[in-house]
Amino acid sequence: MAILNLRLPIYNGTANISSGVVVDIDNSKVTVLNKGKHYLYLNESDDLRLGMEIRFQGERILSDQKNVIFGFDYQRFLKANSVLGQYSVKTYEVVEQGFVIQMIPERIKESLDSSFEASISTYLKLFILGDKEGLDEDIVKGSRNIGISHLFAVSGMHLSLIVMVIDKILKRLFLNIKVKNIIIVISLIVYNITTGFLISILRASLLSICLLKKGDNNFSRTDYLSFIMIAFLIYNPYFIFNIGFILSFLISFSIILGSKLFKDDSKIIQVGKIGVLANLVSLPIILDLNGSFGILNIVYNILFVYFVTTVMLPGAFILLVIPLNNIYSSFINLFEDLIEISSKFNYYLEFYFSFTWLRYLYYLFLLGFLSYYQTKKMKIFAIGLFFTVILVANYHTIVSSTFVRMIDVNQAEAIHIHHNSCDILIDTGKSDDYDTIINYFRNNNIKDIDYLVITHMHDDHFGEALDIINNLKVRNLIVNKTSSEFGLFPQIELGRGDYFGCGDIFLENLNYYHSDNENNNSLVLYGKIGIDYWLFTGDIESEIEEEIINHYDFSIDVLKVAHHGSSTSSSSKFIDRFNIDNAVISVGYNLYGHPADSVLMRLKERNIKVLRTDEAGTITFNYYEALNLRIIDTYYFEKRRAYYF
Repeated sequence: MAILNLRLPIYNGTANISSGVVVDIDNSKVTVLNKGKHYLYLNESDDLRLGMEIRFQGERILSDQKNVIFGFDYQRFLKANSVLGQYSVKTYEVVEQGFVIQMIPERIKESLDSSFEASISTYLKLFILGDKEGLDEDIVKGSRNIGISHLFAVSGMHLSLIVMVIDKILKRLFLNIKVKNIIIVISLIVYNITTGFLISILRASLLSICLLKKGDNNFSRTDYLSFIMIAFLIYNPYFIFNIGFILSFLISFSIILGSKLFKDDSKIIQVGKIGVLANLVSLPIILDLNGSFGILNIVYNILFVYFVTTVMLPGAFILLVIPLNNIYSSFINLFEDLIEISSKFNYYLEFYFSFTWLRYLYYLFLLGFLSYYQTKKMKIFAIGLFFTVILVANYHTIVSSTFVRMIDVNQAEAIHIHHNSCDILIDTGKSDDYDTIINYFRNNNIKDIDYLVITHMHDDHFGEALDIINNLKVRNLIVNKTSSEFGLFPQIELGRGDYFGCGDIFLENLNYYHSDNENNNSLVLYGKIGIDYWLFTGDIESEIEEEIINHYDFSIDVLKVAHHGSSTSSSSKFIDRFNIDNAVISVGYNLYGHPADSVLMRLKERNIKVLRTDEAGTITFNYYEALNLRIIDTYYFEKRRAYYF
C-alpha cells in the first residue's frame, strides 16, 4: 500500500505531449505511445500506419464528467486502460516509420482475414487473439446475458490448453525438465507478443512461470498470484478499476482457494463447481455491468465451457494447420444458435449491490464459506451469504431512509427525493446516450418512480424524460403544461396551490404562469422533507420571485438556487425575504457565466452555505428525524467524500 501511494501521484502527474508513436488506429481515434498511451482524435487518419512517429498540434481534452453514485467515471476508465490523456488534433506530420510490437498481432489478423472467410476469421481472431472485432452485437449481448462472455476473452483457459499440448509433445521427445521448462517459457512469451500482452494472458503466463520455477521455496500459488497482482498495480495503480483485471485475479484467487471443493471430483463435476464458484465471486461485478443475473447461467456455463474447450478453441488452432473450414463453420452456426436459444430461455433477476458495505459483507461470507469448507462454520457463512443477497435485492424496501439528492448532470438539473418507498424525481437532465439517470435508479434497486416532475420545457430539465418513462415504471407524470414530448403518457398539469406527494412528503406548487419566457413558467415546489423546508425553483427569474414574495410568507432551510445561479434570478429582495440556511446549485461547464459572481456574493454575504455540483459532484441531504439530524454528503470522482453534520 505504501508503494502504491507513492506511485499514484507519479502516475497522475503526466505532462502534455506533442508527439508519439502510433500503436493502434480505430477510424478517427489513434493511439500513440509517449511515456504511456494517449488517444488522438483526428479528422482523417487514412495515411497513418502502425509504427509511425508523428508530431501534432492540438488541445488536450478535459471532459466534464457526471459525478453520480454508481455512475461511469470516464477519466478513471481511461487510466484503468493505461490511457494518460486525450487530444483533439488540428494538424500532424509524420516524422519517421519504425517498428512496434503491436504490428505482430495486426499482421496475424490481416493474414487470417485474407486466408479465411469473414465468419470463420472472426472466430479465429476471437479465440486465438482475444479480438472481438467483427463479432455480431446480438451474440455479444446474448453471451453477456447468459454469463459466458468470459469465454470470449483470451485467458488462462487458452493458455492451459497451449501449455498442455506443448508439454505432451515435449514429453515424447524425452527432454529433461530444465530444457522443457525453457521451451514452455519461450512459448508463453511468444503467445503474449501474439496477443498484445493482454492482462489475463500475462497474469496466467507469469503464474505458470512462477510455478515452473517454484523449487523448494515455501510460497503458495496464492502468494505468487498476489506478487503478480502487486507488480501490475505498481506499474499502473488504476488497474484496480479495470474490470478485466478484477475478474481475472478475483476468479483465479477463488479457484485456488476453493480447490478443495472439487479436487476429487470427475471432470464434469469440476467444471460445474468452478462455474458456480466463478458466478458467485463475480456476481456483484456482473450485476454492475448487466443489471441482471440469469438463473440458468450456471447450467449454461457448464454447457458452453465444454463446447468451447473441446470444440471451438482447439478447432481454431487445428484450422490453422488443417483446412476444415466447412466443419468449423457448422460449429460456429451451432454455437451462435445455442447462445440465441439459451438467452431466450432464461429467467433474469434484476438487482444491484447498492452500497459498498453490502459488497464487503457478501465477500466476507463467501471467503468464510471457502475457508471453512466441511466444518460447521461453513453452514453459518452459507446462510449469511444467502441472506446478504436477499438484503441486497430488497434494500430500499427493507431499510427506512429519507434524502434529497441533487444528481450531478453537468449544466442541467435532476433531483431525487426518497422517503421509505416513495420516490420523486424533479427534472431529468439533458438527453443522455449513456442513460445516467436510468442506471442511477437501477443501481439503487429502485424500479419505479411515484412522481416524475418536469418543472418546464427546456431540454436540460426534461431531456431524459421519455427514456425514463420507457425504462422505469413511472406512476405519475407532473408537468407545468401538457406537451407532445412525452408521447401518449398521461400528464398532470399542476396549478398554483395544487400539491402532490407520497409517504410523509407533500410538495405544493407556488407558480402557475404562462409566458413567452419558458423559464418563468417553471413549477416552484415547496414542502417539508425530513427536518428541512425546501424550495425548488426551476429556472424562474426575478419577476416570479417578486410574485412569490407578495403571495407567501414562510422560512426556507434549503433553497435550490434558480436557473443554475444565473444573475436573472436570486435577487437580494428574494433572498432577504426568507430565512435561508443552505443553498444548492446544479451547474457544469457552460458559456453563460453560471453561477454568476453577483449571486454567489449575495449568498456569501448572508452566511448561507452554498454547495455546487461542479465543485462537489452529487449532493445528498440525508435525514434522521429521530435524532433531529441532517448529514450532507458530497460525491465527486477521484475525491474523498465530504460530510457535513
